[in-house]
Amino acid sequence: MNKTPNPIARLLFLDDPRTDRRIKNFLSLFIKLGYDVEFIFATPGKAGPDSKIDFIFNGIKAKQLILQHTHGARMFLQFDKILSVELQKSEDCDLLFAGDLYSLKTAVYIKNLGKAKQVFYDARELYTELPKVARSPLKKWFWKRWERIGLRSCDLVIVTAPDDAPAIRDVHNFLPPSIVVRNFPEQQDLKHDNYLRQHFSIPPDKKIIIYIGGLQRERGLEKMVEAMSLLKDDAVFVMIGDDELDKKLHIRITELDLEKSVFFHSSIDSEKVIEILSSADVGISLIEQHSKSYELALPSKIFEYMLAGLPVVSSPLKQVNDLLSNTEGVIFADPDNSRDLPGKLREALLDSEDNELRKRIHVNAWNNYTFETDAEIFKEFLNRNTKVS
Repeated sequence: MNKTPNPIARLLFLDDPRTDRRIKNFLSLFIKLGYDVEFIFATPGKAGPDSKIDFIFNGIKAKQLILQHTHGARMFLQFDKILSVELQKSEDCDLLFAGDLYSLKTAVYIKNLGKAKQVFYDARELYTELPKVARSPLKKWFWKRWERIGLRSCDLVIVTAPDDAPAIRDVHNFLPPSIVVRNFPEQQDLKHDNYLRQHFSIPPDKKIIIYIGGLQRERGLEKMVEAMSLLKDDAVFVMIGDDELDKKLHIRITELDLEKSVFFHSSIDSEKVIEILSSADVGISLIEQHSKSYELALPSKIFEYMLAGLPVVSSPLKQVNDLLSNTEGVIFADPDNSRDLPGKLREALLDSEDNELRKRIHVNAWNNYTFETDAEIFKEFLNRNTKVS
């Protein structure tokens, strides 16, 4: 008897997957569900526009496309072009998983050519309402049109929080079937690490406040640097991530004489995040509510901090408040209130001294806020709706 071949899932992504926990979670999930998984992603590089590298990534057959352009419309359009060429040469598959908006239009084009049975779209954000997009009518028109083209032939939209699907529907006046798979980390045991203290030679009498993520505007980082001028006798602040904003932050740090109180660390592989976070004392997520997308954010870093056993100081975003209001170890602070923030940080620093509380924060995250929790909903959808040869 001939064995029925495994269904083929091909995941698409624009970015470096080493630091992206969510795409790795989905890659692992499809393997566990019995798919033959292939992964195509693109990153800027020095090679020619058609260059590509084949290799094994986390045990999965992967193809890295090298982009000449590093940012802006040229990068996105080049990605769209070379991804389309690559997929047209690939064998037919059962499922194309667009891991972001940038790969969605190409994915549905390939489906419409008859080379894929279904397209799933991981709508990580309300893209048309991101600050850089919402403030530019031309950019907003472009990305709205891009997303609309993709949604018309999409079989499933995956959103990261309950209010996201209605918000996308409001933008386009329609929406394919959707489910919520929140951007949670995978379950991981709590390990106490001393990496940050050793790496930056932080004295034992100083607590460590940590931020992980892009060093971008409207993430409350400038406000944190200002607050550290009041907290520098008791704590240091470490930022893990890469982006252009660190240059401006360095200038302000020098002006406030905080060179021994504020530190920068480059991005780290997602597998190491929880362990490294455990060497801190308090995690912060201070997204400023200056756009619709940010207002609806449910930042993954909050749940990474919790899984690492850290008290969290978060801005009072709607969906964070809906989920974590009155949750032990979660403190809300307004990053735009210069009087409120230092006091809430001090409250969290005091909580961090309670080791039993930190254990309870970890257990709560393990039981309720890990990828495995929401993956069950995704599995059920696949079992009911997957089209396999």
